[in-house]
Amino acid sequence: MYYIRSLFFSSILVFATCVWTKAQTPDMCVLDIERKKLIESYPEILQREANFDKLAAARLTSIMRIEDETLIIPVVFHIIHDYGSENISDAQVIDAMENINADFRGTNVDFLATIPEYADIAADLNIEFRLAQRELSGGCTNGIDRIASLRTYEGSDAAKLGGWQSGKYLNIWVTKDLTSGAAAYAYYPTSIAGLMYTVDGIIARHDYVGTIGTAGSYAIHVLSHEIGHYLNLQHVWGNSNAPGVACGDDQVPDTPMTEGWTSCNIYGNTCGGAVDNVQNHMEYSYCSTMFTEGQKARVYAALESEDAMRNNLYTPGNLALTGTADGYVASGCVPKADFYASDRILCNGNSTTFHDVSFNAPVVSRLWEFEGGVPATSTELNPIVNYSTEGWHTVKLTVTNENGSNTKIFENYLNVSKSDAIYDATYFADFNDETSTKQDWIFYNKYPDDREWKWRSSNGYWNSGCVWLNSRYGPDLETDIIISPAFDLALNLTDNVFFKYATTSYGVGEVDYTMSLKIYYSINCGDTWVYMNKLTGAELISSYGGSSDFYPQYPDQWASAVFNLPESAKTNHVQFKFEFVYNPYVNNIFIDDFNFTTGVLSTPAPEAFITLKMSPNPVSAKNTAALYYNVVEQCAITLEITDIYGKLLHTKNIGITEPGSHQEFISPADWGLQSGCYFIRLKSGQYDAVSRLIVD
Repeated sequence: MYYIRSLFFSSILVFATCVWTKAQTPDMCVLDIERKKLIESYPEILQREANFDKLAAARLTSIMRIEDETLIIPVVFHIIHDYGSENISDAQVIDAMENINADFRGTNVDFLATIPEYADIAADLNIEFRLAQRELSGGCTNGIDRIASLRTYEGSDAAKLGGWQSGKYLNIWVTKDLTSGAAAYAYYPTSIAGLMYTVDGIIARHDYVGTIGTAGSYAIHVLSHEIGHYLNLQHVWGNSNAPGVACGDDQVPDTPMTEGWTSCNIYGNTCGGAVDNVQNHMEYSYCSTMFTEGQKARVYAALESEDAMRNNLYTPGNLALTGTADGYVASGCVPKADFYASDRILCNGNSTTFHDVSFNAPVVSRLWEFEGGVPATSTELNPIVNYSTEGWHTVKLTVTNENGSNTKIFENYLNVSKSDAIYDATYFADFNDETSTKQDWIFYNKYPDDREWKWRSSNGYWNSGCVWLNSRYGPDLETDIIISPAFDLALNLTDNVFFKYATTSYGVGEVDYTMSLKIYYSINCGDTWVYMNKLTGAELISSYGGSSDFYPQYPDQWASAVFNLPESAKTNHVQFKFEFVYNPYVNNIFIDDFNFTTGVLSTPAPEAFITLKMSPNPVSAKNTAALYYNVVEQCAITLEITDIYGKLLHTKNIGITEPGSHQEFISPADWGLQSGCYFIRLKSGQYDAVSRLIVD
């Protein structure tokens, strides 16, 4: 497992044959973390690992049945991208394949630099990796799949989209970033079972794939290291991610005990025996050159094992199925149409540039069709199109070569809004009318999925209309966007943006409240967006709801936000963008009453049977908070305290209460409330009111 690390490899491994040039912040290795998580859920993994170690040990003393034949393993790359630099070229993928094959055949340029102590056991593993030429369906492929998704910014198992069948292909996913901070990671075959088959393979940052394009020579051995894990090789110091801590063993006899290295002392000796195998591809040094004969035996044991169907990869039947057998000639691939526009949010009369980024095979000719655009059609590679018709527009691209044609149709791809602002600082969006809401606001689902901002007729503040995002159980770090109409704020009649919001979380503390609602503004029709501020952490949680679908039912489940309006936003054409950023514990979020005049959470007196307020809030765990409340009529009142899950912690029967204002005092220490977020509820029959209490 590789880390990203700073200059001179002070923290983390990256293999290189020249001076390290990337300055990054290290993080923990994902393999070790994820393996431990899996063992907690599937303790039988430990038994599978023990069984494999016995098989591998026996393999070292047996005749290597298949070692004299070159084993071919089919590979497919899945480029998960947002049409940026992470959408690496075919040439960069091919370069990566060449480096992998050189490492596994012992023909890498630095192989001869192996020190004499290990030169005799530096192994040719006799394994060749080939890009797949056939899909399981029989379709023609060049072994490089491309999928547009915002999950490229996350880079975890959730970003492993479109994987081809485990046990038939080695899947390698490429992303913009990895959430863990690692450069790449893989799973041992002994960890793969059940639904884990869908994430079997390797995931890597784009700048650690190959040595050209977005990568460099520092990345030359990264994927070989991860394929080592994929074939059940441990780090040389053992089954952990703690080099330099303690002497450890990797279950391979010809790699001596070592603490492991994050530097290149090729004659280092940490455990008093033989010189450490610092140049091993499974080390964290930056000067790796080799695998050993013992590691080769362990790899072949993995390839003979049924774990994760590694024993099927190189079989004649699978090579024929994947188009990777010797002598296979592809019948000719058809290109797969794909495109993007420089801008997808425009004002009336503006233009955008389209880019043909079709893949899988060369394109001989193309035909663009632009609904509402001028020109309406084009055969250019990157046409410039002007739009003067408001609303959503569909784009269609058909690409052709001698083997056939393919078409991509993207409905509601591009939005054109009014070039003039029709609203001013008096605007108030109560979202009660569906037609005007959808005409004015842009619900932007960049890569269509089942989570998106929508209009809703109920569950708004005082059960009115609202806009909402069905974000519950959404993927970590993914975003969804809604954009306002344009406003003329040039008269300087307002200094703030106000809105109400309602959401909750099923996290258990501040560390789990990393979701955020960000707000931006644009004065150039969305060409660029300027960050204003955000709501995040406990301040974003307005109510309790636990893990069940959250839909606000009462006004006191809402909170009010106010953001200062920058002077640069006070123009005659400004739009606002809300961007919600998911985390693993989010629930649905709702927005209502967007305006420039008031953020007060008004409470219509005739309907508010009980009202309450906490002060101070937040309150220190050593102090006392006052609960001020008012009731309209005589009633029996019960006080409840719940945690963020909605779990009832305390109940107090206040009893018969006369109309008017009253108060109760809540001491966190007396009530056993630790630092965190709680909800105080007063109940009387069908009436209740809730307030959030933050204990510091």
